[in-house]
Amino acid sequence: MKTIKRLRKFFPLDFYGEDRGWRFVIRAYNATEVFDALMWRSYLSVRRQDFNLLHLAIETFQYESDYSEGRFAEVAGSHGTLMRVKMLGPVVEVEALNKAYLEKKLLADNLCSVA
Repeated sequence: MKTIKRLRKFFPLDFYGEDRGWRFVIRAYNATEVFDALMWRSYLSVRRQDFNLLHLAIETFQYESDYSEGRFAEVAGSHGTLMRVKMLGPVVEVEALNKAYLEKKLLADNLCSVA
């Protein structure tokens, strides 16, 4: 019981995910959302195209990325330095993801029942 009381002091709790260098944050506001946040982070790390996180985001965070592959490495290599790029990542609430999932599921169920 003490663990839950300790956790409550530190909410909201952010879980950082990444898919091929593209970062995002799933935010839990209470202890009941922690498991969902972990599940969403794992799911979106492999299938982020299923949900428009930028549309669901409540804010963004800024991070720097070192590009050492492809086009960016060629540009950086010609000048003899690594290229650092500032990027923005979305911060998405667990509740927004759960709601979007239910809406998507209801739409799919309705389409199946019509067909």
